[in-house]
Amino acid sequence: MSQESKGIDGQLKSFYGVSFLGIISCVAAAVLREPLIALIPFAFLFGYLAIVNYKIIFIGFFVLLPFSVEQTLPGGLGTDLPSEPIMWFLTGLSFLLVLWNARSIDKKVFTNSISLILLFHLLWIFITSLMSTFPIISIKYFLAKIWYMIPFFFLPLLILNGDKDYQKVFRYFIYTSIIAVAYVMVNHAASGFSFADINFAVRPIFRNHVNYAAMLVLLIPFIWAMSRITKEKKFLGFLLFFLVATYFTYTRAAYGVIFLCVAMYFVIKWKLLKWFVPLAFIVLAFGLHTVIKGNEYLEMAPDFEQTVSHTKFNNLIEATYKMEDISTMERLYRWVAGFHMAKEKPFFGFGPSTFFSNYKRHTVSSFQTYVSDNPEKSGIHNYYLMTLVEQGIFGLIILFILILLPLFIAQRAYERYKTKNEGYWIMAAALSYFATAVMILINDLLEADKVGPVFFLSASIIAFYAYLGPKSKQIH
Repeated sequence: MSQESKGIDGQLKSFYGVSFLGIISCVAAAVLREPLIALIPFAFLFGYLAIVNYKIIFIGFFVLLPFSVEQTLPGGLGTDLPSEPIMWFLTGLSFLLVLWNARSIDKKVFTNSISLILLFHLLWIFITSLMSTFPIISIKYFLAKIWYMIPFFFLPLLILNGDKDYQKVFRYFIYTSIIAVAYVMVNHAASGFSFADINFAVRPIFRNHVNYAAMLVLLIPFIWAMSRITKEKKFLGFLLFFLVATYFTYTRAAYGVIFLCVAMYFVIKWKLLKWFVPLAFIVLAFGLHTVIKGNEYLEMAPDFEQTVSHTKFNNLIEATYKMEDISTMERLYRWVAGFHMAKEKPFFGFGPSTFFSNYKRHTVSSFQTYVSDNPEKSGIHNYYLMTLVEQGIFGLIILFILILLPLFIAQRAYERYKTKNEGYWIMAAALSYFATAVMILINDLLEADKVGPVFFLSASIIAFYAYLGPKSKQIH
């Protein structure tokens, strides 16, 4: 019997074995009235793939990601299914691969500048977690940070081999995202694409229209890259579809980010980051100084009776610049509390993920709105200020370096690869990374399951082309 025939026979036996196990498990689940038993074949399949082809599990994560749903488990523990359990699996797999292949791994995977700042970021989170006002909450946050960083930054550096592998990941991610977006668009069309119904249209797949818009915006640069690399016209159609879908999210931040990404494309292409970044910091510093000096921020306190939510997008835009929109003013309410908290604990902060547990006693009542009771326990809606509050000034500095360093490295790497497919991946990763950095100015999105993995994978792509290049020797 030939080797090919033996291989086919082996695959058939595996198929029959999994099928038989699936039937038995489904019968047992029905008889015992325990649905979880029916998942046993999937557990075996995951274990098998982890041994023979763990790339499939990594790609499979992104295939399933658009459909991941927030769930509350018995005991009140919240998680995202199926994405978060797969993150745990990929994290464990990463550690096993490193231990098993310690001698053959390129040391640059861990010693390049992006990896080092990520590890230092993780170390500082751990230190501030130990000094936290609520250590258990902070340690949980630290663990969650691990299963975002390890599987989506370090694991791709170990198992993905550049252009062809990135094409596989994003091709399937884009395909399934289109299905999820089509679902939302059909739901939204039933209400005439009204602004008032957008949050209902995105559920249950997305938490709200902001999370939905964030996923769209982060994928747009990669759809553009796929259109240029593959020359397949369908990706231009997908790009247009995503832009239309983004418009109907009615998310102000998403609109602004798309225009800023177009500008950032030319900033990176023309090597202008060294001018752009200082200018951005000067504008930010001037704005903060103007608001903070002499407590002039108190002049911005809203009229409680006029600060309301809106059911029409045009009214929302008008209310925003008049400081009468409830979401804008509720952000300001929490930001004021955040600045007071930062002054109280400037060096180590209150501890990761503890803003909600501490902020109420630092609020200023004149900024209160109708939703200030915060029943959903949401955060400060500014990731940078949240980091300052929870991890102190050193945590904020580390975060700034973490945001800026990959962009500067991407600019340098793009110059080297700009006429090749690699150049499109570097630019797409840099723009997606930049889009996240902008969106977290007014949202706490980095630990959202449809945002964080793309953010860290973007950094991984930049690090791969800047420090490793196509590898002839991969972990298998």
